[in-house]
Amino acid sequence: MNDLFWLTIFLFIVAAALRSELFFYLLYVIVGLQLLARLWLRRGVQRLSWRRRAPVAAFPGEELTVELELTNNGLLPVPWLALHESLPPALRNPPMIREVFSLSAGERRAFSYTIVSRQRGYYKLGPLTLRTGDVLGLGERAMTGDRPDALTIYPPILPLAELGLPASLPYGTLAANQRLFSDPARPIGVRPYQAADGVRRIDWKTTAHAGAPQVRRYQPAIALETLIALAFSREEYGGRYSYDLMERALVAAASIAAYLVARRQPIGFCTTGRDPATGGPAAPLPVASGRAHLIEVLGTLGRLEPATQGALPPLLWSAGAHLGWGSTVVVITGQRGTDLVAALLPLKRRGLNVALILTEPTADELGLPRKHGIGTFGLWRDGRPSPR
Repeated sequence: MNDLFWLTIFLFIVAAALRSELFFYLLYVIVGLQLLARLWLRRGVQRLSWRRRAPVAAFPGEELTVELELTNNGLLPVPWLALHESLPPALRNPPMIREVFSLSAGERRAFSYTIVSRQRGYYKLGPLTLRTGDVLGLGERAMTGDRPDALTIYPPILPLAELGLPASLPYGTLAANQRLFSDPARPIGVRPYQAADGVRRIDWKTTAHAGAPQVRRYQPAIALETLIALAFSREEYGGRYSYDLMERALVAAASIAAYLVARRQPIGFCTTGRDPATGGPAAPLPVASGRAHLIEVLGTLGRLEPATQGALPPLLWSAGAHLGWGSTVVVITGQRGTDLVAALLPLKRRGLNVALILTEPTADELGLPRKHGIGTFGLWRDGRPSPR
């Protein structure tokens, strides 16, 4: 209760006891002011609107601008409005935005702030909380936004050499004796123009020099599909540095995907991790090519969180069921041993190339799958090259 309530009670008692018109007049004024203030506050809250404009994704190290826009759509001014925006500490320090201002009738006010995408992950911006009150200070009202906006920070992409992985892993475009298609990224010279050649293949500089139409020649190649399988559950990684190893494995998956897409190779992706955007296991991504597909893979990797339990081999069989002969499966995991090798051998019998990447393996752990013809590589936190 506020002081005006007790003043109203006092004026009512005095006016009733003395039957004074002056005290009744003061009583009417005080009651009227309270009713007017409460009605003003209610109408002001109902006519307030706000929205947040923020990017949905970003690469590591980017500075992002978030805009908040508040509008008073009513005919009455808002005397004061306190804004409080909650933010993840990984994006901004201090992790909050606070502003106090007023809005006249029909006024629109915009605020902006900057966040930095320091670490990959799935973040929520907000919720936005607003507090306002009447001019007499008789009441306050708090409002909270419907839902926070989501921001995905992609994982960093590193050169394979920096990860300690050779660029000659058994994936990507392989040379072929038959001309299944010509790869423009692999030129091998020119030859005279033929009637079946398209105009786009004419090398105009060489034509001008030779005095006769010449067309570019490219090395024949075949594009083989690659499935990247990432183990990302806590039971698949052990040891003191399990978190660091899981993040290193995730960065390796992102880097391999970017390496292949840059060479116009089709890739697919599956993982045992969970997607906080859906609240369940991350959905496998079918094999496709192009930068848009890479962004989709990076978005899944950016949001990925460790699952409590997970088994990669069953997921491999379902996700790789549609891979053609000669395609590659890149398995990145912290698991090792005979059970893992036994789960990968059926893939080889189907005619698939298997590249196994183990986090911080010993020499014996590298040697076991190699004895069975599985190309195996080590992934260390310090980026040392894998022993042959």
